[in-house]
Amino acid sequence: MPVRSPLLPLAAALLSCFAPALWAQSATGDGAAGEGDKAALARVVVTGSNIRRSDGETPSPVQKLTADDIARSGYSTLGEVLQHLSANNMGSLGQATPGAFGAGGSGISLRGMTVGATLVLIDGHRMAPYPLPDDGQRDFVDIASIPVDAVERVEVLKDGASAIYGSDAMAGVVNVILKRSQQGGALHAEVGSASRGDGRSVKLSGARGFGDLDRDGMAGYVAASARRQQPILLSDRPALGGSDWTRYGGQNLGLTANPELQVSPQTRNYSLLGKLTALLPQDWTLSLAGSVLGSSATQVGLLNGVSPKGGITTFAFGPDHPLPTPTALNGSNVIDPVSGNPVDQTFADLPAQRSRTATRSTRFVAELSGGWAGWDVQAALGLTRVATELTMRNFISLPALQAALNSGKYVIGANNPADVLASLTPEGRSTSSNTLNFVSLRASRDLMKLAGGNLALGTGLEFTKRSLDERFPDGFASGLQASNIYAFGVGKQTISAAYVELAAPLTRQLEVDAAARVDHYDTYGSSTTPKLGFKFLPLRELTLRGTYAGGFRAPNPVEIGISGSSAGYLPPLLDTALCAVVKPGQPCDIYVGGTQLQLPGKDLRPEKSKSYTLGLVFEPGPAFNLSLDYYDVKISNQIVSVGLFGQYQIDTPDAYGTRLYRVHSPTTANAAPTGPDDTILYGTYPFINLGSARSSGLDLDLRLKLDGGAWGRFTPQLQWTHMIRYTIDRGPGQVYELAGTHGPSFVSTNTGTPRERGALALTWARGPVELTGTLNYTSGMRVEDASYNLPDCASALSTIFPNGLPAGGSPLCRVPSFTTVNLSGSWQVSERFSLRASVANLFDRAAPIDAFASGSTGGGVSSGGAHYNPSLHQEGAVGRYLTLGLSYRF
Repeated sequence: MPVRSPLLPLAAALLSCFAPALWAQSATGDGAAGEGDKAALARVVVTGSNIRRSDGETPSPVQKLTADDIARSGYSTLGEVLQHLSANNMGSLGQATPGAFGAGGSGISLRGMTVGATLVLIDGHRMAPYPLPDDGQRDFVDIASIPVDAVERVEVLKDGASAIYGSDAMAGVVNVILKRSQQGGALHAEVGSASRGDGRSVKLSGARGFGDLDRDGMAGYVAASARRQQPILLSDRPALGGSDWTRYGGQNLGLTANPELQVSPQTRNYSLLGKLTALLPQDWTLSLAGSVLGSSATQVGLLNGVSPKGGITTFAFGPDHPLPTPTALNGSNVIDPVSGNPVDQTFADLPAQRSRTATRSTRFVAELSGGWAGWDVQAALGLTRVATELTMRNFISLPALQAALNSGKYVIGANNPADVLASLTPEGRSTSSNTLNFVSLRASRDLMKLAGGNLALGTGLEFTKRSLDERFPDGFASGLQASNIYAFGVGKQTISAAYVELAAPLTRQLEVDAAARVDHYDTYGSSTTPKLGFKFLPLRELTLRGTYAGGFRAPNPVEIGISGSSAGYLPPLLDTALCAVVKPGQPCDIYVGGTQLQLPGKDLRPEKSKSYTLGLVFEPGPAFNLSLDYYDVKISNQIVSVGLFGQYQIDTPDAYGTRLYRVHSPTTANAAPTGPDDTILYGTYPFINLGSARSSGLDLDLRLKLDGGAWGRFTPQLQWTHMIRYTIDRGPGQVYELAGTHGPSFVSTNTGTPRERGALALTWARGPVELTGTLNYTSGMRVEDASYNLPDCASALSTIFPNGLPAGGSPLCRVPSFTTVNLSGSWQVSERFSLRASVANLFDRAAPIDAFASGSTGGGVSSGGAHYNPSLHQEGAVGRYLTLGLSYRF
């Protein structure tokens, strides 16, 4: 039954008193004034506010990246640019991460609070999330599909903004603003290659503008682009692989890497965008924007293997089987008829597992804006959808293998025919989709004159419907095939919201802002979030600012719908119940094994956040701008996987909703063990509300403009983030400080939590030539994760050091810092023709060894894969990368 609350109709009634047509963001919906609104040039709406204002400096810290900034970065995709934001940290996703739940997508994690706590907007509006959620749980917008050539600027709001935008905006907001217009036509071509000759890329793009808004009353543009990049193989980067750790005092694991493993996958992107703006009678404006964006990536995984040691190998588990039903049990796995024993084999004669994601994002937004009775009004309609086709190749079918063994068509270790090999690995396809459609009615106006200016009001109503249909191929849902990464989810939500914001310039020196929002979800009820901010100018050159923001993240369709996922394997946990039977009163040394499966939660409540910022902006003149901000964000009542609670959820499973199934009771949950062989086969656990995460730190942003006269113009820039703390609280006696460590390793792609991230750039321009050098820095971190029962290096790297660390320790216990230098340049050859070149990782710095990283290709060290961190050090894996481009305008 839908959950009803009196808060929303009360808020709606309050807002309706102001005007029948509410709030205006802008004529284009992107946070900027419309092309034809000349009077509005001094009053715009910025990210993080509902009010048109003449001063773009709000109480909230906002980092702005222009199209020129993006071009100077040395990167050719928006995903690469945003991955290097200093505020981006633990939990970020990239297309280079193989075997991820969100494979093929790229997401941002501001403050390291996961992609689910960062809201990504396009032109100030929501976009349907990627239909393959991170960790089979968290929503994120795929930035990999957004063409960098179509971006006018990116505004990164670095504080909580649920009072403005609703759910997910707890750690911050990334607003990607697409180009509003195009004068004439433009063509752009670009080629790139790693210095080793691989990873080659080709990109073509073009745009054509038409009409003149002032002259014709109508203007618009159409733009298209296509990009393709070839893969980079791990075998061509041998320094990143290998399993002999004897030189570090460890063991030679004797593992041979799959020769097909990729450091960087093959990717393709295409886009088609268009926008039309028309002036209507009485100064109203109609804007229509549409886009079709596509991206694809091919990920190479592990070789196929079958082993009875893995416990249950497959399950009937999907939308038609929401409760997992085991299809093959330990001791009765695939049997080799020649020996009569269970098969325990890695199949080197079968190709490596491959998954390909092909995503198409469609977006249509119509906006009608103008003035009515003293209000700036905007009505908007948005239709967005993201569909991802997943193709799974070379995954072994257990029934097909058993049948081939029984018939003698396949013989282990023999030279088997190609058609027989192909029959063992049927191809599977599925299409997952996420839709998000919205209607909004917004208005703003000045209410009265105050000592410092006009008291301004922004208010509005929104109505949103979203639907998730995430699928895996039928062979996996039926239990015939198995994958380490498996997830499905089906669910719908209807959201209605009302909000109000006031900006009060009490004096010429002091402005106070206040905002509140009520969101009603048909799945759980209502959430009310406030925000307060101030801006104080004790001196003309100095601004002090601060904010307090409440926030929330609503339970999404995966967490409360029909869903499930493979949660991987637990860390070294002890089967204390079995130990009590086998060796009562003695130290326990029986470890937990078996597959762990995630189920949806029941009666989940929203996550809640409180965030604070306090900072200053020092600007003695137009050539110098310095901002320094302290941030503190805490997310409570987190929706988490019980698997995060390690030994606690094994010792007291009923307290956490864990269901453990043993050999002698495979259908009875949490039955007591009956003998020494009654081990745990598999377990299930739900999402629950429990615990909190807190992060705090400092942001520094410095920008200078220096006129060197005949020597040209110099523009130094510095962005730096220092993390003071990153604390996870999972209940009494379970508080962990993780800043500067690899924790929380269970989240996303085991990114780690470095304390420092920064970028120092220097641009020199003289006449038609411009050069930019950028130094990117990420600090080192300790190889440990106290929150996941791995409190020291010896436990974290037990695969390499099974007998403990060497007497003098090991350099592998710390991941070193990583510094790269990028260089980019442009030459305006003529009015119409320009050239551009860039080199990423100019000095070819190698990625540091991260022996604990499990998100790297091949599953990391324990599986014989690469020993580097793709979320933080991907440039060091690729090596020096050169790009050349040319542009022609007509």
